[in-house]
Amino acid sequence: MQVRRKKAAPPRSADSLLQQLSEVVHNGERDRFELYVAGDLVGVLGYQLGEAGGEPVMTVLHTVLYDEYTGHGLAGRLVQGALDFAAGSGRKVDPVCTFTQQFLRANPRYAALAV
Repeated sequence: MQVRRKKAAPPRSADSLLQQLSEVVHNGERDRFELYVAGDLVGVLGYQLGEAGGEPVMTVLHTVLYDEYTGHGLAGRLVQGALDFAAGSGRKVDPVCTFTQQFLRANPRYAALAV
């Protein structure tokens, strides 16, 4: 009797591949972060720089992703890029964007950035 073994999953899922092909770019002239997948613009995160209580703050206004790219963790990658920028420039984050609010709640490593 021959026993069939369950085949191992492919080494890279579609989500993983999209993550590897994606790049977050800061476009300071347009006050936004842009997400590119294989060179195509697929999402943006708009922000505004200012101050609150004498501290520098980055207000995240919105996160937008083309529908066909949702559900693969790419919006999280975009938000993470923006939060890393804020942390690196000594800014707190005021998350007006509901997706960014959820991301901050779900990722304790960034919680200290929230205003």
